[in-house]
Amino acid sequence: MRLPRLLALAALASLGACNLSTDLPASRPLGVVVLSDTLDAQGHTVLSPLAHFFNGSGVVVPDSRIVQDSCLVIPYLADTGAFPYNLFSPLNAGDSVLIQAGDVTTSLFPDLDPVTQLFTGLYDLHAPPLPWTPGTPVSVTIPGATGANTYPSASASAATAAAFSVSPIDRDPDENAFSISYSPAGPPGSAVVFAIGFDTVSHTVNPDTVHLEIYCSETDTGNFLLPTAVARVWRQGAATPRNMRAYRWQTTIQNNGGTGLIVIAQHNEYAADAP
Repeated sequence: MRLPRLLALAALASLGACNLSTDLPASRPLGVVVLSDTLDAQGHTVLSPLAHFFNGSGVVVPDSRIVQDSCLVIPYLADTGAFPYNLFSPLNAGDSVLIQAGDVTTSLFPDLDPVTQLFTGLYDLHAPPLPWTPGTPVSVTIPGATGANTYPSASASAATAAAFSVSPIDRDPDENAFSISYSPAGPPGSAVVFAIGFDTVSHTVNPDTVHLEIYCSETDTGNFLLPTAVARVWRQGAATPRNMRAYRWQTTIQNNGGTGLIVIAQHNEYAADAP
């Protein structure tokens, strides 16, 4: 699963489940460090950090500390896509970006467009993914550069999203007491998202096709009560596969005066069939 659109263009910022950060000015160079873990072929959690540096005018930054609880049924979205960094002017942030996580230190290096060989503003790991324990604190050090189209030196320390497990989800719940439970609950400042794909009998055409999704976003409390209207649709679910994508995310947002530095940490949980 790709990183969800936690950033958005200001003109398209109908985010619903997120409040926007008030810690950053509207026009500024931005540095965005992405720590979104995945599973390798052996089922181990690994991390391939990324950093993007660009002129962020017109970009809004949702803040995990001020998420508004919401839950609704929407058309199924197998992949929410990625933020279009290529639409913005890239910035040079120096020779490499240093990431320290526990006892492990690694560097991210500038990435070049494979066709034009021009700098893209992306710094990535030119090495295999790192073994990763979700929840490990990190520090980020950016050497910075000077002159036109550059990002200055900066550093930040950030908490990362810890692992969690989701309890079995009732397929025929009391419509007034339908909840998703998970543990452990996260610390202040983290949030969770659940995207549960399913289908109703009236929509089912192909038994392997999912048309609907329950999309819930909430502050990280360990239990989320779903609206009655959502429960009513869920109870009509067909006996086709139901899949769940869930993630915990946490932002560290730093205003450095003329620039902004954002660390987005995301731990992903997967289930081929909803619990």
